[in-house]
Amino acid sequence: MKNFIFLGPPGSGKGTQAKLLAEKLKAIYFGTGDLMREEAKLGTEFGKKFQDVWNQGKGGLVEDSLVETFVESKLKELDFEKRVIFDGFPRTIDQAKLLEKYIKSNDLEVYNIEVSPQSLVQRATTRRICPKCDKIFFRADLSGVKQCSVCGTDLVQRQEDTEEIVKKRIEVYDLQTKPLIEYYKEKNILINIDGEPPIEEVTKEIDKKING
Repeated sequence: MKNFIFLGPPGSGKGTQAKLLAEKLKAIYFGTGDLMREEAKLGTEFGKKFQDVWNQGKGGLVEDSLVETFVESKLKELDFEKRVIFDGFPRTIDQAKLLEKYIKSNDLEVYNIEVSPQSLVQRATTRRICPKCDKIFFRADLSGVKQCSVCGTDLVQRQEDTEEIVKKRIEVYDLQTKPLIEYYKEKNILINIDGEPPIEEVTKEIDKKING
């Protein structure tokens, strides 16, 4: 039974695709960003540390040692009898090796969503999110949508979705996470996906790869 990892720079749509696949396969969605934001909302010790980094507003990532400690605590809670879809973890080779303590490489497929930097900036800076249910609305500026269609809450722009921070996060991603792509490529479990088309087309492409 395969588990899946979604890689891709911020704004690539990896979270959206990971959630869609998890729903389709009735798998566990393990979204590191969502888990970290939930800790921040709850005001836990982990959450306070995450929020301190985000409040700096420089697009930096939470330090690896803290992420690894937090994620490992969550991994220990998982039911590995079910499929798991990972989004946002691992992001470094060291984190990949941590995951391999729980799931072997031959039980993984890695989908790398590729999108140009220009598209990433446009997507991130024009999307809005519901702070209550976390539903994302793309190009909300053009559609004029200001409230969540699910729960009616006013939409907000996330801290990390300003142009300056998005560009910084892309730089950090290129520096820290791209080596992970080569790591999984060497293991023959990496599949590249063109993330430029609309969400529905990207989903179809992923489905073809999984079923093929």
